[in-house]
Amino acid sequence: MHNLKKRLGQHFLHDKNIIKKIINSVKPNVKDIFLEIGPGNGVLSIPLQSKVSKLIVIEKDKDLIPVLYKSFTGEHNVKIIHGDILKIELFDLFNEKIRVIGNLPYNISTEIIFKLIPLNNIIKDMHFMLQKEVVERIIAKPGNKTYGRLSIMAQTYYDVKKLFDISPNVFVPKPKVYSSYLKMCPKIKIFKDEKHENSFSKIVKIAFISRRKMLKTSLKNIINTEVFEALSINSCSRPEELSPKNFIEISKYV
Repeated sequence: MHNLKKRLGQHFLHDKNIIKKIINSVKPNVKDIFLEIGPGNGVLSIPLQSKVSKLIVIEKDKDLIPVLYKSFTGEHNVKIIHGDILKIELFDLFNEKIRVIGNLPYNISTEIIFKLIPLNNIIKDMHFMLQKEVVERIIAKPGNKTYGRLSIMAQTYYDVKKLFDISPNVFVPKPKVYSSYLKMCPKIKIFKDEKHENSFSKIVKIAFISRRKMLKTSLKNIINTEVFEALSINSCSRPEELSPKNFIEISKYV
């Protein structure tokens, strides 16, 4: 029996019906290359492996590595990596487009999402089990109290869709919150060039450092009021009132 590590935010999926529902929603294909983040004891990895061309799993808990090796003895399409997804350079691992799946630990899920968001040019799609509250933030629309930097960054780079909610009862140990399953499909040709993209990221980050401030105040060192006027954006607006498209247009001017 694996000793659960609270510091790693471990909650292991055990319900066979949910596992089947996840695999069916992902629709793995024999030509697919999958990256699984945090496979744990392999409950999703095992059914996935038999349906895909290649499966790479990244697991931070060293005690689970032997469990995964045992599960995939003799299987040549599986690569097991002991490491921290936040420290691994994914461009070094892949020279083809990948699909990403994971039951992400609640304590670092937003960090993982932020790391993966700008890798949309090497990603076909992403399917994640996340805390329901995080998914609601990702799919939130302007004006919603949960709408923020995470919403804008995710929706700028991806089409995002919540597929279904998941009860705490399907995990061991049982978390105190509900989870949701999220699908993210990358968009293409979002920015004019790299300079535009960097400007966009910077402006969104600065705007939401003080989300209650008006844009003309929070962005005063970057943008003058004429830019807002030219784009028909009210400079007295607060950042949560603007759409991702608004931020793309502002950063294009800058």
